[in-house]
Amino acid sequence: MQPVALAIILRIEARGWSGPAPRLPNEPMRIEEGRDGARIFTYDLSPKDKDLSVSDACLRIASKLERMLAPERTPFSEPHHAARYMLEFGVLADKERESFSYSWPLEFITVLADAQIELNVSHYLPTNDEEDGDA
Repeated sequence: MQPVALAIILRIEARGWSGPAPRLPNEPMRIEEGRDGARIFTYDLSPKDKDLSVSDACLRIASKLERMLAPERTPFSEPHHAARYMLEFGVLADKERESFSYSWPLEFITVLADAQIELNVSHYLPTNDEEDGDA
């Protein structure tokens, strides 16, 4: 099994935001109050395909992020808003392998850099219970 994209979550910490949560393109799955009056909007960008490789998921998400956060489209581009973007990427790997690897496509890295998105990656290895279907 090659490493697959398990979950992709976009967190936006917005300062100076009032009003309803922005749709990017959907409603956030969670809204939290942060420090110093910030609001944290959490969006689920996980792929529908459960066996999508990390590289393929990155290419799909790159174009979606580019459209969502383009300066002319994002609601966070107003001068009185300050936004910090964090992308949480969960990767499922095969625990039977001694090691695993994958690559981040250049298009994906470029979009992250252009939009100033922080990338956090978590790696998950299935347990015996999960492999047996007991999880």
